[in-house]
Amino acid sequence: MPAIEVDIEIFCARCGAGICNNATPGRTKGRGQPTFEIEPCQKCLSDAEKESYDKGYDEGHDDGHDEGLEEGRVEAEE
Repeated sequence: MPAIEVDIEIFCARCGAGICNNATPGRTKGRGQPTFEIEPCQKCLSDAEKESYDKGYDEGHDDGHDEGLEEGRVEAEE
């Protein structure tokens, strides 16, 4: 099969940041086709972490401390 060289640029679909440094080229195991493994952009990872922390914090306080403890006990028993 002939080989060709292609230059590409990769951008985060969510925020538009350039993430070429987060992409690792490779080949599929079976047929050896070109692939790219792309790590999420750091800004979106940080935003998602903050969002999940805020959501968990809010939900925990809405339900109350005792409810959270009871839920944890039930999950531990399962």
